[in-house]
Amino acid sequence: MNTRLIYYLFISINLVSLTLKAQEEDIIPLSLTPTESLPNTKQYYLWSPRVSIAVPHPTGNKSFKKCFVGIYELTGGLNLMLYKGFFIGVSGKEALLKITENKIPDYNANMRIDNAALKIGGDFYVGEKNRIILALAISGGKSWTKYEGFVCKDINKKPMITSYTTNYIEPEVNLFFLVESNFGIGATISYSLFNTNFDPYELCLNDWASFDKKNAGQTQYLSFGLCFYYSLVNKKK
Repeated sequence: MNTRLIYYLFISINLVSLTLKAQEEDIIPLSLTPTESLPNTKQYYLWSPRVSIAVPHPTGNKSFKKCFVGIYELTGGLNLMLYKGFFIGVSGKEALLKITENKIPDYNANMRIDNAALKIGGDFYVGEKNRIILALAISGGKSWTKYEGFVCKDINKKPMITSYTTNYIEPEVNLFFLVESNFGIGATISYSLFNTNFDPYELCLNDWASFDKKNAGQTQYLSFGLCFYYSLVNKKK
């Protein structure tokens, strides 16, 4: 496990720990409405559309990390609550990663990723006041990747690939601070693993930078950012 991944996991664990401590000390974030407007009982809703905006950070594969910087990752989905917070759902995701000047000078290329997945997970109330929801989920589905702007120094050559389709899996953790009983804003962290290897030689990147051929490995990245929770149709316990 690389140092960056350990660092981000350490941050997420501490975020949850601080949240639990805040609940025990009855500390309410400034962004929340007054105490009397918040629910003191657990409420469950049948439908829950959710959106997150995050930044992907390449991990694992040394050549992938050497080339790309994450620009954005936008995710939208809809969950169906089955029983006391446990849900199934669907989600769609769009992500953009770029080669920037600090990676390869005078070179402009993009990696666009679109995902469609099924999801299973649960929403769990944290603390006695029920003002925070910890959402844990795992998604799996199809991913479509498209490369743009990649060229070889030899004009008679072309990159070996321009796009591909593969499977992927993604565990995620969301922490929502409730503003209303069915609306919240919080933080998200996820880890995407794709069933394919990133090889810079297939994209002629070895013409522009030096790579060790042993660096080719599984495409994966860590994302963290903001998430939004909204639910519809109150469901009896």
